[in-house]
Amino acid sequence: MSVLRSARALLLTSESYLRAVFVLVGAALALALGIADFTILSLVAEAGAPAWATALIGVVLVGGPLLVGVVPAVRQVEGVAVQSLLAVEFPDGLPGPATGWPQRRRTEAWFLLHVGTGAVVVAAVVGLIALAGSWWTVPAAAAVLLGTLLIGRFLAWLGPVLLGPSYAERLQRLEADAARAIERNRIAREIHDSVGHALSVVTVQASAARKLIGRDPGFAEQALATIETTSRRAAAELDQMLGVLRDETKPPAAPAPGLGSLGELITGARSAGLTVNSAVSGDLSRLPALVSREAYRIVQEGLTNALKYSADGTAMLDVSLGGDVLGIRLSNPAGRRRPALGGTATVGADGGRWVLAVALPVGDVLP
Repeated sequence: MSVLRSARALLLTSESYLRAVFVLVGAALALALGIADFTILSLVAEAGAPAWATALIGVVLVGGPLLVGVVPAVRQVEGVAVQSLLAVEFPDGLPGPATGWPQRRRTEAWFLLHVGTGAVVVAAVVGLIALAGSWWTVPAAAAVLLGTLLIGRFLAWLGPVLLGPSYAERLQRLEADAARAIERNRIAREIHDSVGHALSVVTVQASAARKLIGRDPGFAEQALATIETTSRRAAAELDQMLGVLRDETKPPAAPAPGLGSLGELITGARSAGLTVNSAVSGDLSRLPALVSREAYRIVQEGLTNALKYSADGTAMLDVSLGGDVLGIRLSNPAGRRRPALGGTATVGADGGRWVLAVALPVGDVLP
């Protein structure tokens, strides 16, 4: 049954005959080159040129056009023809112009195969013409048609192999994609850390300003100023990171913050209401940019969590650089029991398990 299905697909589908058109294009190229070469060589021979000169001219006439495949643009042209006439898709998209000799060699092999299979069809048609009037004409014509369809199917399988990227090129592309994915994940993490920290500061300051605006206008004004500064800084960082995501070839407008901005980060946390006792030792300016940036994000995330969860609004930060080790220690008091709708919530480790236990009063709402 599979053989019958394959035969039906080969003989009755439109794409088989579209592929035959591609084979005939190769046949037309082979015929044109053959007629041109034969005509020129005949004229040279009639002019009485030496045999060696005739042979040399023949090599140039035949070999020159057949080397067209090494021209970079031929890869792109053949790729369009393969996709449109052979009805195949390139998994990595249409091939562009050849960028190196490995691609040029594969394109040349494909071009020679295209013209060579076309020459086979030309020879078959010439033989069919020679059989005209014989009872062999009909079976020979059927054989030529079937052979042309089979050649088209073979070329449809081989086209993406020769014109598409090689294994090494695919591996290189995968490595580049992986590097881009890692960079995008880093940018997404930085956006999360930066915007999350800013929102925490803004939320705390806005809540404090709302409660104290009548009793302590000076504090409320300071809180609003902190909200404005924090929001602008977060918006600038967000715009910078989104710009990198939109245009990967464009370098960031400004470097990502590192431990050189630690003082500003601590000041922002203090203005948000967190009492931070900090100690910094060692020359942090010696740190590599990558380490400094990641350490900054670690401290930022820790201060954000302390701002949210510190039991008494205090935190202790110790950053030290000694030898070849950067140490970061951030701690804050954390109560295990927290009120929730007038009830209690307990969070913490219990016998090797992490437990959340909540008790909420329901009063008279139960029937």
